Amino acid sequence: MFNSENSAVLRFGIITDIHFSTTEEPAAAIETAAELRTWLKQCKKDNVDFLFQLGDLIKGSYNHNRAELQQASSILKEFPGIIHHVIGNHCLARQKKELLIALGLQNTYYTFTAKGFRFIVLDGMDLSIQNEPETPNERKTLEYFLAQPEKHDYCGAVGTRQKAWLKKELDMAEQAGEKVIIVCHFPLIPETTDSKHGLLWNHEEIVELLVSSNAVKVCLCGHYHYGGYVLRNSIHFVVLPAFMNRHEHTQFTCGTVELRSDRMVIRSQNSCVIYDLALR
Repeated sequence: MFNSENSAVLRFGIITDIHFSTTEEPAAAIETAAELRTWLKQCKKDNVDFLFQLGDLIKGSYNHNRAELQQASSILKEFPGIIHHVIGNHCLARQKKELLIALGLQNTYYTFTAKGFRFIVLDGMDLSIQNEPETPNERKTLEYFLAQPEKHDYCGAVGTRQKAWLKKELDMAEQAGEKVIIVCHFPLIPETTDSKHGLLWNHEEIVELLVSSNAVKVCLCGHYHYGGYVLRNSIHFVVLPAFMNRHEHTQFTCGTVELRSDRMVIRSQNSCVIYDLALR
């Protein structure tokens, strides 16, 4: 745990799977908005460097997804700082172009650096039924995954172009001596999810890339609503519980992450330590 001699050099707010809905009872929607605003105020009070929203911002209701996106993004924009968004499967109920504009993104996968750390944000829906494959080979790959029921058609994969980009980013980070935090909506390790929720289709090849790099320290994911954790090849694979299930698991609904060169501490909405992880 951090103390006065071991202070955090980077702090950010974190939340996943809000599933904001305008079709619920009005009181429930009002409650959701109020609790989101409480988290935003706490993050501002904690003087965080930025926020991370790990995907499935909206429920994606057939007749209401536009209103959901407008309202949810509007609430988050009340935070007077930077917000980094991750694309989730429910998010793509809206067209990608509209989604990018609403979330202030240039691309669905991207990277940025902050205080010695490189954050690499993946788009797990890059290759999915929600996106037209870019090449004949990717069309064949998509058909291959869809032919396997256990893969779930609401999940997806990292495409060929994104995978090459990821490899390049990892190489650059390693050469620069940066510590890498991978962020993805989908879990990357089977032990951190269940058969109902599933995980990134091509998780095995992506994890193989990650463990081959000395730069990668942590993977932060959502999607599996009850959370999970695995240490694999000295990399911490953390799946955070969903905000939408906050009444079922009160230990963590949203919170903050504190990072320094040798440690990551994840705190809940009540400032309780959920994970205290040494970085190799």
